[in-house]
Amino acid sequence: MSEKRAAKRRKRRMNPLLVIVLGTSLMLAGSWSYQLFKIDRSIESKKAQLVKQKDQLVAQNDQLRQEIEKLNTPSYIEQLAREKLGLVRKGEILIAPKEQQKKN
Repeated sequence: MSEKRAAKRRKRRMNPLLVIVLGTSLMLAGSWSYQLFKIDRSIESKKAQLVKQKDQLVAQNDQLRQEIEKLNTPSYIEQLAREKLGLVRKGEILIAPKEQQKKN
């Protein structure tokens, strides 16, 4: 019986080379999984940043579209012409305040 037990013990023991190979592959697998985790985390961070930037650009685009619609109305064009260019309608007289002279 002792020979049977010795045979079983030999079968149970793993080859030391196999242990080294398995250990090394597990360490590499752990290293790869950690690297993948870091890459995934950085990608998620970049994605969140890009989504935030996209939302800001969409809001800015909506604001610009509203401004374009406003600029295309005749009443707003007239208002700008009067304020910025000093234009008046036919028969109107432009009255502007006199600028004060600087005293020396």
